[in-house]
Amino acid sequence: MKTIRKITKTEVWLTALVMTMNLLFGAGAFAQNSAPEQVDVNINTNSGGAGWYAQPWVWVVGVALFIIIIIAITRSGNSREV
Repeated sequence: MKTIRKITKTEVWLTALVMTMNLLFGAGAFAQNSAPEQVDVNINTNSGGAGWYAQPWVWVVGVALFIIIIIAITRSGNSREV
């Protein structure tokens, strides 16, 4: 028959800490409000609130620069002579 080992003080304190944190987080989760009564979502990008990254030409220029940099890096590795 197996013997029951004694629980150390550290294990008792750790268990108490975990149980207390679990109680606090659980209470916090139940205390959340339900869905708000009104949600106002504005998806109009012409309102002036859109940033520079919303412009299509910025993405085209960014992709073009990225491709040029990748080509320059890969070609410079082939031009080295031993």
